[in-house]
Amino acid sequence: MSFDINWDNIGNDSALNLIIKNQLSSYLQSISLPSYVRNLQITDFSLGKIAPKITLKEINDPLQDFYDALNEDLDSSCDDDWVAPSPSDVQFLIEVEYTGDLLISLSADLVLNYPSKEFITLPLKFGITDLGIHSLCLVAYMSKQIFISFLCDVSDPILDNDTHNTESILDPNGSLMAPKRPFERISIIRSLKIDTEIGEQLQGEGSILKNVGKLEQFLLEKFKDLLRQELAWPSWINLDMTGEEDVVDAHTEQND
Repeated sequence: MSFDINWDNIGNDSALNLIIKNQLSSYLQSISLPSYVRNLQITDFSLGKIAPKITLKEINDPLQDFYDALNEDLDSSCDDDWVAPSPSDVQFLIEVEYTGDLLISLSADLVLNYPSKEFITLPLKFGITDLGIHSLCLVAYMSKQIFISFLCDVSDPILDNDTHNTESILDPNGSLMAPKRPFERISIIRSLKIDTEIGEQLQGEGSILKNVGKLEQFLLEKFKDLLRQELAWPSWINLDMTGEEDVVDAHTEQND
C-alpha cells in the first residue's frame, strides 16, 4: 500500500530544517578533520520540495526496545509514569524510496602544507545534492512518541533473491530486532552528489584538485557514517510529541 505525504508542510518547516542543520553541525564538531581541512561547517540545510515515496509493508505492535527506551530514564518507584503497551500503540514497516532535492551546503578551508606548513589556505564551498535512499524502515508510535529506525537497504541481495517470500522479516518474539535471516551492513545512502566551488584561477592546479577530491570523499564517507550511526538499527531517532514543540532525540547503540 502506497500513500502520499503532505511534504509541503514538512519541507517548508523552518524550525525542523534548523533542528536538522544544528544536529549535522554538532556531528561535524565531533569528528576529527584531516590535516588539510579547517573550519568545516554547515551553512544551509533544506529538506526540499520533493517527497519520498512510502510503501506500507506491515503493521505490528511496537518492539519492546522502544518501551525500554521510554522507561529507562524514569524513576522505578513512579509506577504512574511507567510506559506500558497500549491498544493505540502501532508500528509500521515501510519501504522508503527517496530521490529528492534535499540540499546541504557546507564551507571549509583547504590547507596546503607543501612546500611548507599552511603554505596556502583556500576557502571552499560544497553542495550535497541528489541524495538517493531506498530502504526498509520502522516507524513506531506509542505514548505520544515516534521512533524511526532504518533496517536494511532494499537493494540488499538477500531481499532481491527472495522476492516471493511474503512472511514477516521480523521476529516479534526475539530479543532486540532478531531478524529471521541476517542482513548485510546497511548503507542507507545509495547515491549522493557533491558539488565543489573553487576559484577559476585554481581549477588547473593539480595539487589543489587532488586535495579537493580527497575532501569530497571524506565528506561522503562521514555523511554515510552519520546516517548509519544515528538512524540504522539498533539506533533510532525519537520524536517527542508531548510538548508544545516537537523534540528530536537520538538513540545510538554503542558497539564494542
